[in-house]
Parts: sequence; structure tokens; C-alpha cells
Amino acid sequence: MNRVRVWHVVLISGCVALGTLAQAEPGDGRENLRTISVQGQGRLTAVPDIANLTVEVRKEGASLDDISAQVRQGMSHVLDVLKGQGLADKDLQTAAYQVQPRYEHDRQGNTRPNGYIVLNRLTAKVRDLKKVGKVLTAAVQSGATGVTGPDFDFDNPQLLERKALALAMEDARAKADVLVQAAGARLGAVRTVNQSGPIAWPGRHFMASRAMEVAGAAEPIAAGEQGFTSTIQVTFDLQ
Repeated sequence: MNRVRVWHVVLISGCVALGTLAQAEPGDGRENLRTISVQGQGRLTAVPDIANLTVEVRKEGASLDDISAQVRQGMSHVLDVLKGQGLADKDLQTAAYQVQPRYEHDRQGNTRPNGYIVLNRLTAKVRDLKKVGKVLTAAVQSGATGVTGPDFDFDNPQLLERKALALAMEDARAKADVLVQAAGARLGAVRTVNQSGPIAWPGRHFMASRAMEVAGAAEPIAAGEQGFTSTIQVTFDLQ
């Protein structure tokens, strides 16, 4: 049965990271193995570089053919307007097309069909944040019956996630250095690295207290900042 003797347990204040220095007992085949395990955390913030809008055209009426034609014409005009604002075809995507019956209640409380509701919903990605307010205004003026957003996001969040991981590794190494110096040892190579869960970052619709106003927008729009947090567990060899 393997036994491990713990040499030091140190609590790093502010991050609640636990570091452990350990050495195998003689006779277990691992006499020269000494390691230290620490937790590292990387945090960074960044200003989003894209904004997502949802635009819809919704019509009600007795004739399905008539209101379908109205919705089709209305959404075609919305698309033309958005493209006129510089949005590319690849950044415009139909999110939903719905057709459902409309009902009414008579004096006796009975329900009967009384027409149809047709809805066409579109998502639009705005890459120039200075144009978000103008695009919003143009979408409303184009005849859209509903416009929601913006939901701020990152075109390539993986780059920021990797930076957060790199910062977490730097944090782990710095903590390990403090521990081994206090123990009178020297830090060796990395033995294992484990990511503790997915990288955490807030929802896409986010207005930070340090939000910056987008200059030149028809409506005041704040892109704000979003944070990324990564936590890893690292085991180093001791020399």
C-alpha cells in the first residue's frame, strides 16, 4: 500500500489555491519522485467586436396567401436595407419562419379559427460596432415589426480563451515558485496539466459599468467589456 508523506500545505490568500509538496516513501519504486500541485487562474477582459441583431416581420390576417405575400415583401425590403448598411450576405441568416392559425372567442366562449399569423425572423451580424445604432434605426424604418439586440459577442472567442489559459499557467507557475522557495527546493518541469471545467465568460448580452459609447451611432450603444476566466491544476516536478 502506497503512503505519501505531506511536507507542506500552504493556502494562498485571495485565490484559495492549495499547494502540496509530496515525496514517495522508500521502497515503493518512486523514491526520487517529488512533485508539487497548484491551481492557476487566468482572467482577462476584452471589448466585443461584433453585435448580433434580431429583426422580424410579422403579419396577421384572414387570408394566408395575402399575409404570406406581405411578410415576404416586407422581409425582402428589410434585407435590401440591411445590405445597404454594409452587411454581407454571410452575416444575414433566417432564424425562423412560422405560420400558425389565429383564433377568436365568441360570446358563448367557444374558440374558432379566424385567420393566420405569419412571422419571418432574421439574425444580422454587425461587424462595425460604430454602425450598430444606424443599423438598428434603419431596420426599424424599413418596416420591420420587431427589432431586438444588440447582443455583443466575439468573432473568434477561441483566441481569448487561449490567452486566459496562458495566464492561468503563468499564475500556477508563480504560486509554485513561492511554495518551493519557502520549502527550500527548486521547481522542475511540468508533469501534468488539467483544465478545471470549461472557460467561464458571461452571457452575450452584457453592458459593463466601464462601457464605451459607440461614436457616430444613431442610437447610443454601449459595447462594454466581457471577461474570460480559466482555471487549471498543474503538477510540477521538484529538483
